[in-house]
Amino acid sequence: MIKANGNTLKLTLQVAILNNSSSNKSNSSQSSNSVLETVECASIDSGINLINSYISKKVNLSHCKAIVISEELAYEGLSEYLYTIVNNVELRPDCNILISKCNASEFLKNSEPTLESVSARYYELILNSSEYTGYSENITLSKFYYDLLSTSSQAHAILGAINTNNTHNNDKDLALYNIEGSYTAGETPIESNVGIENMGLAVFRGDKLVGELNGSETLSHLIITNDLDSCTITIPSPFQEGFTLTVSLTLAKNTKNCVEFINNTPFISSTIYLTANILSMDENLDYSNNENLEVIQEYLNTYLEENILECLYKTSKEFRSDIFDFGNLAVKKYSTWTKWGDSDWLSNYENSFFKVEVNSIVQAGQLFTKI
Repeated sequence: MIKANGNTLKLTLQVAILNNSSSNKSNSSQSSNSVLETVECASIDSGINLINSYISKKVNLSHCKAIVISEELAYEGLSEYLYTIVNNVELRPDCNILISKCNASEFLKNSEPTLESVSARYYELILNSSEYTGYSENITLSKFYYDLLSTSSQAHAILGAINTNNTHNNDKDLALYNIEGSYTAGETPIESNVGIENMGLAVFRGDKLVGELNGSETLSHLIITNDLDSCTITIPSPFQEGFTLTVSLTLAKNTKNCVEFINNTPFISSTIYLTANILSMDENLDYSNNENLEVIQEYLNTYLEENILECLYKTSKEFRSDIFDFGNLAVKKYSTWTKWGDSDWLSNYENSFFKVEVNSIVQAGQLFTKI
C-alpha cells in the first residue's frame, strides 16, 4: 500500500499463478510466476472489491504471507489501515509486516520469486533469513498489532527495499569490520538477480514510523529479546591492527533483563550469555592456546557491549520507542493498573539509562571441540 493523490490509496496485490491458471495481461504487470494488480481506491476493502470486478477469480487473503506498506504512508500513521487489516477474517495473524523504503508497488514489481514457483512460499523463506543472519527479524501481524496497542512496548516491522546498481559500490567511510552491519535495506552492495532485500528494522512510536535500525543494531535487538538463533559477525583482531576475525554467535542461555527505578528514572540492565565459534583462522596464531582465546573472549565481550549500549540509547533518546519490551518488566513494579497508567512508561522510557554485561564462551575448531 502507498499513498496516492489526496486521501486515496494505491493498493497492489501480487497473486501467484499456478500451472493451470491463465490471466489477462492487458492491464497488469506480470512475471512467469505471479501477476500484479494495482488500483487507486478510497479504502483497502473497496480496492479489493474493484480488483474482484476485473479479474476472473475472487481475491482470497487466507494465504497472504506479507503486507508491504510504503515508508511514506508509515510516517503519516497506520492506525486507520491496520484496524481494517486486522478486521479481515481471511488474513492470518502470522503473515508478515514489511515497511518498504521505496514505493510499495515498485517493491512488489521487483520481487519476482526465484527458486520458488509460488510467491507466498518465496516471501515465507526470504523473510525468515533472520534465523541465520541476525540482520532482520520475523515480525508478524499479530506481534505488530499487539505492540501498537500496548502500554508497555512499541511496534517495529521488517525493513525492505529494492536492490539497485546505485548500492553496489561501497562508499561508506567505515572500518571493514563495521561496514557489514552498517547497512539497512536498499544500501547493501550485493549484486543479485533478486530485486529486493530486507535488512534492518523499521521503528515506530505509536502508529507512526520514527526511524530505522541497521543490521548491527537489529542483531543487538535480537540478542536482548532472546530471538537470536545464529549469526556471523566480523570483529577487529585484538592481535593485529588492520586484521579481522569472523565469529559465529548463538545464545548460550536466555538474556536476563532487569528494570529498576531510581528517582522514577528507569535503570535497565541486561546480562547476556553467548557461545562464539571462531570461523576465520590465522596460521600465525595458535587458537588452541587458552590465553589467546581469553584475549579474544574479553575483546568480543567489550565490542558487543559497546554496540548494544549504542543501540539501546538510540531507541530511548533518538526514537523514544521501547521496542525491547522492557515495559513488560517495568509493569511488575506497580501495585495497581491505575498507577501503571499514571507512570506513562512509553514517555518515561526516553529517560532510561542502561548497563550491559556480555559473557561469552569462545571456541575454536568446532569439529574437534564438539567431539
